[in-house]
Amino acid sequence: MPDNASATSSATSSTHPTHPTHPTHPTHPPRSPGCACSKQKGLAHAATKAATVRQRAISLGDATITYRHRVSRRARRLRFEVRPGNGLEVTTPPGVSVARIEAVMREKTDWITKMLVRYAQPPLSVVETPLQSGALLPFAGGQLRLELDTRRPGRRKIAVMEEGTLRLVLDSNSPDAIRATIERWYRRQAHHVFAERVAHWNAQFGYTFGRIAIRDQKSRWGSCSRQGNLNFNWRLLLAPISVLDYIVIHELAHLKEGNHSPRFWALVAEQCPDYRDRRAWLRQHGPELHF
Repeated sequence: MPDNASATSSATSSTHPTHPTHPTHPTHPPRSPGCACSKQKGLAHAATKAATVRQRAISLGDATITYRHRVSRRARRLRFEVRPGNGLEVTTPPGVSVARIEAVMREKTDWITKMLVRYAQPPLSVVETPLQSGALLPFAGGQLRLELDTRRPGRRKIAVMEEGTLRLVLDSNSPDAIRATIERWYRRQAHHVFAERVAHWNAQFGYTFGRIAIRDQKSRWGSCSRQGNLNFNWRLLLAPISVLDYIVIHELAHLKEGNHSPRFWALVAEQCPDYRDRRAWLRQHGPELHF
């Protein structure tokens, strides 16, 4: 799974089953991308109210690490998550003792410290050069050359793609203005790209789905609702097309299997035999998918 980056790990609680059935199945960047299939609003609201969060600290090796302990009735096992700027959060089902949590944390000391170091660093951008004329922008598996025209004060912002070039006409050379204009253009294009990729892969599945929506979510690459609506993060346009396709296939598979059971992964593997490699790429490079 896109701030839009996180790493997760989990451990089975001694008092809960090892086969979680999530009320939602979000696709989180850059961890192993998954999906969200929402339950009724009332249940989700009740589950949210039921969650409690406490701040705790533990000594791991030579370091004292603070973490948030979230207790949620929706959780079926211990879950560890590290996100840029947010540190470590541990989610558990009710009734799991602090002693149990910290015993597992000690088993995962290497992973926790590695992820905290990784996400303490500001993520690199997928665009290696400043946003100026001549910069190469990844786009749906290809590249666009950026051409800027900022010499026309008072002109409305225009973004046009022509023969491999993205031409921007705007009245400011501010990096923030350029970035915002590019992102708005990418979000518009994402509707067309994802509609085409969904149609392509659903020709293999033959499922019925609802609307396709484009999001700019902080912690999901895609989701599939109970109504069959598909949501995708526009930042996937900055990834290789094989990675974008993996998320599309993943969400389509949720139209039939609303969890992450072996049957679900078998459906994914039918169309994407190397999905583990694509998932690993997203886990590693997801934080870079921004301008």
